[in-house]
Amino acid sequence: MAFYRQIAEDITARKASLSQKVAARIFRTPNTPVPEVQLLSNGRYHVMITNAGGGYSRWNDLAVTRWREDSTRDNWGTFCYVRDLLTREFWSTAHQPTLKRPENYEAIFSDARVEFRRRDHEIDTYTQIAVSPEDDIELRRIRITNRSRKQREIDITSYAEIVLAQPAADALHPAFGNLFIQTEIIREHRTILCTRRPRSQGEPARWMFHMMALHGTQSKEYPMRRIV
Repeated sequence: MAFYRQIAEDITARKASLSQKVAARIFRTPNTPVPEVQLLSNGRYHVMITNAGGGYSRWNDLAVTRWREDSTRDNWGTFCYVRDLLTREFWSTAHQPTLKRPENYEAIFSDARVEFRRRDHEIDTYTQIAVSPEDDIELRRIRITNRSRKQREIDITSYAEIVLAQPAADALHPAFGNLFIQTEIIREHRTILCTRRPRSQGEPARWMFHMMALHGTQSKEYPMRRIV
């Protein structure tokens, strides 16, 4: 059974006045008795994020990424791993899924976005997650700041389990469902294209893409990793 705290006061405030801005909720620990959640949506594309960084992405009634309703395990969702190539230390931009304890941690929930701030080994990471109001796109922006006096080389890896199917069907046969997911790397656009092959003649093919862009620094060319 899943227990997720509902934000009754926020819902009441929105009904009372759509123009009234709801105050942001700030959590300085990922270890709450039940997961605190924030829902982001444009009416078609939906993202749920917990204060530990887990959650799901859905488009209408289709699961884009795999998720399970279990308040004792919050290790489902889209994640970003950070690794120091010199020391080989690694962590994630939120608490999940590495569960590494940071020096500082904040999860900030507001109407427009979800933010995570943490510091590990003199490296600050600031993550913003939002859903486009016009297009069915989920945006995740990560800013990395080196607080030490030496040059650092950082490796960033994104990860998700792609579903593109009804959540109930994926829950019944996840391994079987994985057989129908096909991925293709389009290097000139730094994009991974994912599709679910139809199981029957009348089933439509479903597509999604995952793209990573780098700004403000130089990067080395590493092989892109598939997300399946």
